Amino acid sequence: MKKAFSVFAALILIFAAGCENQTVSETKTPPPIPENFSANLRIAYNETSMTAAFRQNSFDDFELNMLSPEILKPLSLAYKNDICTVTYDGLKFETDLNRFPQVTFGALLTEAISYIKQGIDIQTAYADGIWTYKGNGERGIFVLTRDAETGAWLELSIEGAGLHIMFSEFKQE
Repeated sequence: MKKAFSVFAALILIFAAGCENQTVSETKTPPPIPENFSANLRIAYNETSMTAAFRQNSFDDFELNMLSPEILKPLSLAYKNDICTVTYDGLKFETDLNRFPQVTFGALLTEAISYIKQGIDIQTAYADGIWTYKGNGERGIFVLTRDAETGAWLELSIEGAGLHIMFSEFKQE
């Protein structure tokens, strides 16, 4: 009887330890915010649908290469320290990013990530393997989600800007 009780007690301890580990994993902390990453973006911005290759080198340094629509395909932007260098079909010049409203979504994206990194009035929630960050940026309330395991950004929405971005092929650098 003592032997059966010992085996039963050992099974309960193993089961309890398994349950305890499961509870700990549910109270995760978010992975660190990636400062350097690249991703492909599928963008719905107001009435326009676009795709782009995006690379963030730091919170105020990003590169954006448009992939579609065809008319924007020759357009690429390099944004660093509030200076925007535009390259369009071999022509290169510096300008204010606001002069290209079709691609200001890059600045809105990096602004949201920067707010999250700095913890500026951000609400964070975790559910079903997804971290959700909600904050208030220059163009209104934003919601940015990321995968809890990989840290990959998944989706950004800013209703006040009419912006919705889906991330794919996310690579942290």
